[in-house]
Amino acid sequence: MCAAFTSEAYPGLISQPSPAQPGMFTQYAGPDGDFDLIVVGSGMGGGILADELADRLGDSRRILVIEAGSYLFPTHVYNVTRQPNAAVASRFKVANFTQTSGENDRLYIHEQPQINFGGRSIFWSGLIPTLQPWELGFFPPAVSADLAVRLAPAGEAMNASRTLGAHARQVVARLRASRLAEHFLVEETPRALHQPYLRPDGAPAADFFRESSGVFNTAELLGNQLGSRAHAGPQGLNLVLNHYADRVVPRPDGRYEVHCSDTLGPATAPDRVFTARRVVLAAGSLESPKIIRRSPVHAALPPGSRALVGRGLTDHPTTDAVEAFVTHLGDLPLPRDSHAKIVLYSRGLEEWAGGHRISRVRFPFNVEINLNHEYWHLRENDPASPHTPITPHGDSRLSVKFSFGNCLDDGNSLRFDAAGAPPFRPPVDFRNLHWLDALADDRFPALAEWRKSYAEIFWVLNEVTGWVFDSFRRHSQPVRSENGWFGQGLGFGRGTVHHAVGTLRMRAKPAIHAPFAPASVVDDNLQVIGHPGLHVCDMSVMPFSSAANPVRTLAALSLRLADHLRATGL
Repeated sequence: MCAAFTSEAYPGLISQPSPAQPGMFTQYAGPDGDFDLIVVGSGMGGGILADELADRLGDSRRILVIEAGSYLFPTHVYNVTRQPNAAVASRFKVANFTQTSGENDRLYIHEQPQINFGGRSIFWSGLIPTLQPWELGFFPPAVSADLAVRLAPAGEAMNASRTLGAHARQVVARLRASRLAEHFLVEETPRALHQPYLRPDGAPAADFFRESSGVFNTAELLGNQLGSRAHAGPQGLNLVLNHYADRVVPRPDGRYEVHCSDTLGPATAPDRVFTARRVVLAAGSLESPKIIRRSPVHAALPPGSRALVGRGLTDHPTTDAVEAFVTHLGDLPLPRDSHAKIVLYSRGLEEWAGGHRISRVRFPFNVEINLNHEYWHLRENDPASPHTPITPHGDSRLSVKFSFGNCLDDGNSLRFDAAGAPPFRPPVDFRNLHWLDALADDRFPALAEWRKSYAEIFWVLNEVTGWVFDSFRRHSQPVRSENGWFGQGLGFGRGTVHHAVGTLRMRAKPAIHAPFAPASVVDDNLQVIGHPGLHVCDMSVMPFSSAANPVRTLAALSLRLADHLRATGL
C-alpha cells in the first residue's frame, strides 16, 4: 500500500467494484506491467489523449490508463437523472484537500472535485466555449499558434453541437445586429452531443444542424475503445480502475515506474508497479502536483521549477446573474417554450479616452445570456410529473452573467510540509479572487490594465447588461431586472477547483503587459523540465485561467500532445 494512503484518506472517494463494469469493458489484469505509455487519470486531458493515441496507433503500442476512482455511471449523469447536475456532483465530491481558513470566505474554495472513471467529465455541463485571440497572448507563442488552429478540431473531438435550434439562431442574428456586436462576437454556446441527426431512412444527412442530445464524457470515450477489443490481446488501450498513483520514479534505462496502491486491496498490500517509456500525468490541478511532489523527479527539477510545483492555483472570476422576464427580441416572439444559450466573446478591443489608452482590454470578459435555461439544464423524461421544473406558461426568463479571465496567483498553493512528501489531503491556501479588493487591486490590472474602482467595475457590468436588455422587450415595455443590479445586491460568486489551473504551469505571464517568466514546471510540449518522457496534460499546465470554460483548451492541448508523442517516437 502507498505510504499513508488508506480508505479514509479521501472522504467521499467511492472505491468499490461495479457488477456492471465487466459487462461494459474489461480491465487489464495481465502479469506484464511494461507499457509504451501510461496515462494517470481518465478525465478530459487523459481521456482524450489516450483515446486519440489508441485511434492513431491501434494495436502497435501498449497504452495503460490508471484511474484512482471507480466505475460509477454507464453514461453522463445528465442522461440518467432529472436532478440538477451540481446536486448530483455534490454527492460524489471527494475531500482531497483541506481549507486553511476555517469560515473565512476570502480564503475559501467553494467546491471539491470528483474522482472516478471519466473524472469530472461525467458531471460536466457539456458546455464548450472557445478561448479568444486576445487570451491566446497569455500562452507561450508556440503553444498559442498551435491552439489557434487546434481549438476547432478540439470541438469536433468533443462532438460540439452546431446549434441549439432555429430559435437560438434567430436570437443570435438579432443580437449581432445590436450595438453589442461592436465589442463582442455573438455566438451560440456549443454543447456536447452524442450523435448527429439522421434522415428518416437512417442515412446521415448531407447538410444538417446538430442539436444537443446528450453529453460527451471520457468514460464513454474510453469504454468504447475497451469494449471494441474486449477479447483482444494485450496491445492497444488498457485500463485499471481503483489504483491510486502515488509517485513516479525514473529508472536508469530511461523508463519510469508508476507506483500505485490498489484501493480495493488490504492496507498491507505492496505497491503495484507499472513501467513505461512515456508517462503522462492527467490527474488534475490538485492531484498531479501531489504526485510530482512525492516523486524523486521533484528534487531533480531546477530550483525555479521546483518552487512552482503546487503553486498558482487559480480559477476565473464569475459574477452572479441578473435576471429579467422578456417576451420579445425585436420582432421575434420569445414564447415560454423557446430556449437559447448565447455567449458574447470579447473582441479584446482596447479602451481609449482623450487620445490616451485607458486599458489594454476594455471588456476582459465573456457574457453568458440564457433564455429559459431549464430546458437544457435538467433532464426530464416525464413532463407530466408534478415535480417537473419547467412550466409552459408565463413570460420567458432571461439571465445575464459575466466570466473574466485571470492571470495565475502565486499566493495560492498546496501547502507541503518541510519533510518533503505532502499529505494526501494537504491544506490549500486559496485567496478567493471573487472578492473586490483582490479583483480591483491585483487581478483586473494584471488581466487588462484595468485601474477601476469598485463602483467603476460595477458600472461596466451594468452598462453591458443594459445593452443586452435594450434589445429585449416585455409586452412592449423596457426590460428591468427582477433581482437587482451589480453592486446593488449582486456581485461575484465563489471560487472552485473545477476550473482551477496553474499548479504545474507552462511558461506564464504575470500580467498582460509583462514578458513570460523564465521558470516553468513543464515546457511548451508539456514535458516536465529535465525529465524526457514525463509529461502533464490537465488543467495544472495552463498559464492562464480563461474567461471561457477551459475544457476545449485542454482538449486542444491533449490533441497537440498526442501529435507530439507520435512525432517523437511513441
